[in-house]
Amino acid sequence: MLELQQFGLTKTESHVYVNLLRLGSTTSGPLVKKTELHRATVYDVLKRLMEKGLVDFILKGKTKYFQATDPSRFLEFIEEEKNAIEIKERNVKNVIGELKQMQESSINNQIAHISQGLRAIKAIYDEITKADEAWIFGSSGRIYEILGNDFVKIKNIWIRKKVRIHHLVSERSRGGFHTFNSKYAKSRYLPKTFESPISTLIWGSKVGIFLWIENPVAFVIESKEAADAYKTYFDLLWKTAKK
Repeated sequence: MLELQQFGLTKTESHVYVNLLRLGSTTSGPLVKKTELHRATVYDVLKRLMEKGLVDFILKGKTKYFQATDPSRFLEFIEEEKNAIEIKERNVKNVIGELKQMQESSINNQIAHISQGLRAIKAIYDEITKADEAWIFGSSGRIYEILGNDFVKIKNIWIRKKVRIHHLVSERSRGGFHTFNSKYAKSRYLPKTFESPISTLIWGSKVGIFLWIENPVAFVIESKEAADAYKTYFDLLWKTAKK
């Protein structure tokens, strides 16, 4: 049997249409016999096929003779589907536009988020390469223990991109892999009591607070007021730190 379901017909509709096409103009009796379907089913299917423009009938006296319409009607189906798809596409684009506006509004209103896991933390550090300047304090080597060579790579990218780094760290970490040795970076050292598994980064209008545990966590605040406040705190520590 020809596969007409691809044009939106059911299996039964396809069966009736093809047999009617073969029979030509006919009453329902021969069609019932040919399709081996119940008479009520045939009448119901014929009604649906007429609504789709695939079947029509003529009256001879009081008797209905059914006949299948030109099969090229299926081409019209395709055109109708194309038009419907185009309308849907326009509607979807409009909806997407509205949804994006909602999303952007939500993002603009969102000033803080929490990230967890190495991949998320690396993504935040990568973001800092787009900044001109960054302030870092805390961690005492824990960052290198967690990120390993990935931190060395990130640090080298910062240096290559000439990101100006202001770095405060514990005296115990002086000369460690996680410290900076670049004309674009300045480091100062605080007493060993300053050691902590937490580090703070400030860049642009963002503040990132990182907890360096096995599955690291970051709390990022996007707020110029918060960034300025943390810079003020950083400056106070910077003045008391040793070169």
